Amino acid sequence: LAGISDRLKPNGQFLSHELLADGPNIEAIHRDLTTSIRVNATPLSAKDWRELCEQAGLSIKQSQTGEMALLKPQRLLQEEGVGTLLTMGWNLLTRPTIRQRIFGMREVFQRYGKDIGYIVLSAQKQSLEG
Repeated sequence: LAGISDRLKPNGQFLSHELLADGPNIEAIHRDLTTSIRVNATPLSAKDWRELCEQAGLSIKQSQTGEMALLKPQRLLQEEGVGTLLTMGWNLLTRPTIRQRIFGMREVFQRYGKDIGYIVLSAQKQSLEG
């Protein structure tokens, strides 16, 4: 986040959505997500995300947290529409590599249930007063 803060003008706005993890399984969630999606995903607690923003010189203006519903068909239909849902379904049926990754990620989301979610952060770079 420090790199983002460096590129913002004083009072510049930053909006981000991140992986949220809470409870005793944060390290296991990190490990399992990294393995399943092959990306270094770093879920943190809401408190840790706020502290990271503050350390980078960003002041949190608003935040929202919620459950991880990314791969639930009902949520996909609601947010993406029928066409995208059908395209994704077709890709799952016809592309084994994609199917394996998506099912692996979904299994991690289901395994950790209430311990994994999302956080949306709206922050502002602190001004240069003084």
